[in-house]
Amino acid sequence: MKLLRNTAIVVAIGFVMGAAFSCKGKSYVTQLADLEKKACACADKTCADAAFKDFMAVVEDMKKTEAKVSNEDGQKLGTSTANIVKCLMAKGVSPLTIQQEMQKFK
Repeated sequence: MKLLRNTAIVVAIGFVMGAAFSCKGKSYVTQLADLEKKACACADKTCADAAFKDFMAVVEDMKKTEAKVSNEDGQKLGTSTANIVKCLMAKGVSPLTIQQEMQKFK
């Protein structure tokens, strides 16, 4: 199970880092930082599921716009993404679900 968890985190970070290279890059840093706070504040799976839906909407937008960011902002995106995924999994969102949803954007 730990391997699946780690794989889900790596897949999510890899996608976000790959997709996050346009002028909207800065706003994605802010969006994911805000979403990180929301996801980590969740008290139950219902909240985590909603935060995951919001996360996937941001990821989808990043993919559509092919956002470009600086290395520093890319690191921030990666850190926020890792924290979001960890918090979501801690509240019951399956690592397999995360991985499968992220694969849809490849």
